[in-house]
Amino acid sequence: MKNKKSMNIWIGSLTGFILSTLFVSVGFWKTILIIFITIIAALIGYLLEEYNVDLSIISKMFTRKN
Repeated sequence: MKNKKSMNIWIGSLTGFILSTLFVSVGFWKTILIIFITIIAALIGYLLEEYNVDLSIISKMFTRKN
């Protein structure tokens, strides 16, 4: 149980560091936009994984043919 608590502390610390760095470097509204886009991308990835969407057609489009 202590290991799980330690992992949560590290994740929280890393998240805080990243957010504070973003606030200082790009500003409040751009940071909010980055967070929003990240959440949307994670949601799309989750839905693709949950419904077993096959993306091999897209990978074939971008594969080089020699």
